[in-house]
Amino acid sequence: MIRIEAYSPSAAPLRDVMHLFGGAVTRIDTEAIVAKANSPRKPLRLGRNMAILDTHDRWPGNRPKPRVLLRIGSAMAFGTGDHATTSSCLRFLREEAPRLPAGWTALDIGTGSGILALAAEKLGASCVTAFDYDPRAVRAAQDNVRRNRCTRVSLAVMDVHAWRPGRKRHPLIMANLFSNLLRAAAPRIVRALSPGGTLILSGILRAQENETLAPFLSRGLVLEKAGRRGKWVTLLLHAPRR
Repeated sequence: MIRIEAYSPSAAPLRDVMHLFGGAVTRIDTEAIVAKANSPRKPLRLGRNMAILDTHDRWPGNRPKPRVLLRIGSAMAFGTGDHATTSSCLRFLREEAPRLPAGWTALDIGTGSGILALAAEKLGASCVTAFDYDPRAVRAAQDNVRRNRCTRVSLAVMDVHAWRPGRKRHPLIMANLFSNLLRAAAPRIVRALSPGGTLILSGILRAQENETLAPFLSRGLVLEKAGRRGKWVTLLLHAPRR
């Protein structure tokens, strides 16, 4: 059995598909989704030096404040820190940041709420370039940039299929995307990575790990570590030094 889900601003094309193949058309209550996404969440501690708060909460006065404390409102964007893919990316980012060269820059592909880009700045990035195909996500990320008083994060609306890396290379690239997008963008992602640079990939199902890795390994990258939580995999790779 194959199950296919499709989304459309209007119901008419979905009804056409339903008449051909069966199924049902259901209205999505976006206001309810936004309300749930921005409802109060418990503080999320990620190691000793990082924690995530929602827009309503305050850090308890009787507990030592971590060095990196992010306040994240997701609105319609992905990335509040509690999903396995995001938290694994943050863990790898925390571990790798002290090893990156002075003045390092970062690229965040599929930034969602902007959480990885903000964390990169707080951990020492001199400049972070971030983009997402969804304008609503970029608006949410811009709100989070202001909320966290970040000044070195640059945001743009961009589809990864249309993205071209140009000449700039980054010592750190983070991409939390579906596996098919990672595979399609692999040549451009590798081209945008500095020699000896660090690449963090996530959004990968366990069954997709090998096929997602293949185009990166074939271009000379080395797998350093894989983090597996539930059905998700996050990969840490390094580019060879020239």
